[in-house]
Amino acid sequence: MGGVWWGPLGQGAPGSNPIRAYHSGVCPRASQGHKGTVGEATPTLLSCSRDPCRRREPPSRMLQMLLISGTLALLTAAPGQAQVPIQADFDASQFQGPWYVVGAVSDDQGFLDAKDNMKMPVVLVTSLANGDLGIKFGFPTPDGGCQETDSTFTKGAVDGQFSNAAMAQTDIRVAFTDYKHFAVMYFETQKGGVKNVWLQLYARAPELFPEGAQRMQQLAPQLGLNPSQGVLLPKSGELHLQAAQRCTGRGTPDPGWGVG
Repeated sequence: MGGVWWGPLGQGAPGSNPIRAYHSGVCPRASQGHKGTVGEATPTLLSCSRDPCRRREPPSRMLQMLLISGTLALLTAAPGQAQVPIQADFDASQFQGPWYVVGAVSDDQGFLDAKDNMKMPVVLVTSLANGDLGIKFGFPTPDGGCQETDSTFTKGAVDGQFSNAAMAQTDIRVAFTDYKHFAVMYFETQKGGVKNVWLQLYARAPELFPEGAQRMQQLAPQLGLNPSQGVLLPKSGELHLQAAQRCTGRGTPDPGWGVG
C-alpha cells in the first residue's frame, strides 16, 4: 500500500497556569521574603525554592519529548511485539456475508514476490453454530473463471479471535470492523519455524473504504510492517469479479450486507 503510514506528532498540550517571568520579574523564595532577579528577557518557566530561581522546561515541551521517545520506541519494536487488538463485542452474525479483499501487507516472502500480480478475491464468511467461521475464497482467473478455496476459522478463547491449522495460521483476529463497510484482519503464520504476520483489508464493496485504510495504516508499523510490503489489490474487471462472486455462491452481494 502506498503512502506513509505514520504522520507527524502534534504539539503537546501546554501546562495549566504556567508562571512566566521577564527580565524585571521576581521569584519569591519559599517561606522567605527574598527576591531573585531573572537574567533573561526571554519568557521562561521558573522553579522557586530555597535555591536560586532555576529555569525548567515548559510542560508542553516535556510532554512532546515524552511522546517522541514513546513513538520511537514503538516504531523500533520488533515485529509481533505490539498488542494486536480484537474488535470489542465481536458479533459473528453481523460479520458474515461477502467481503472483498482490497488490500494486504505482510513480511511473508512468497507474498512479497507475488503481490504485484495479485487480483482482488471475494470472501464469503458464514457464521457456524459452534462459533467457528466458514470461509470460502473465490479467486478470479485470467480466463474469466475462478479458483475456489474452502477453509474454517476455528474459534479461540475470545470472540473475534480464531485459528486455521490447515493453513498454519496460528492467530487470526478481526482487529477492527464496522460490519457494514470494512474489516481489518490480522493473521500470524508459523511455517517451518518461521513466523510471519499479515494484515488484510476487507470491504463490502470492491473499493477502498477510507476508515478501514486508516485503521490498517495505523496498525501496520506497530507490527514492523512498512509500505513497501503492502499492495492495493486491483479490480479484476467486472466479468472476473462476477465469476469470483459465483464461485463463492453469492452472486452479486445484496444491499442487505451494507455494500456501498
